[in-house]
Amino acid sequence: MRRFRKNTCAALGAVIFMLGASACGGGDPKSDPSPSPTTSSTPPTSSSPTPTWDNKFSPADLQRYEAAKSRWLEFWAFYTDAAHKGVDTPAVKAGFEKYSMTALGDYSNFLDIYVRGGVRMEVPPKVLWTNASKIGDTTVVFNYCLDSTNERDVNTNGDVNPNNPPYRQLVTVQMRKTDKGWMKETYLHGSKVRTCGPSAP
Repeated sequence: MRRFRKNTCAALGAVIFMLGASACGGGDPKSDPSPSPTTSSTPPTSSSPTPTWDNKFSPADLQRYEAAKSRWLEFWAFYTDAAHKGVDTPAVKAGFEKYSMTALGDYSNFLDIYVRGGVRMEVPPKVLWTNASKIGDTTVVFNYCLDSTNERDVNTNGDVNPNNPPYRQLVTVQMRKTDKGWMKETYLHGSKVRTCGPSAP
């Protein structure tokens, strides 16, 4: 598995739309008591909420997305915990087999970086938001934004790894539904470094 910090929520945000209107009026108590002309006001133009990424998906689609995303977040929690400890155990290998369709390669990379390489992920990147780009019956592709601003990786000798920009990086993961549940199938656009904003588009 490639390093999430370099090649890649957990705080997931929801957009809340708040619409409000206010009006005020008043009269001068010293003015002529005769009726004043009625002032007509133009009715406010109706405004609809800004379209969001999920508008193009059906409720059933979004349910599959939520299930796949929830499974990936479990994997993320497992991975960052293992990267924090940097120790090879049967539970670590079983975790990759539970969540990843490329378990052998992911497990081997984990050993290279965190066990044999001696790196410890003291503070993992923060998942700012996620959104789906493709939802099928058995496949879900979604983006997530990792904020590495406060990420801290150290080596066993105490050296702190440099934190290279960009601090916010967009990652796209493809999840597949299997007889073991939703599993990470692959990462897309892995060769491209893509930045992301603080909230989902």
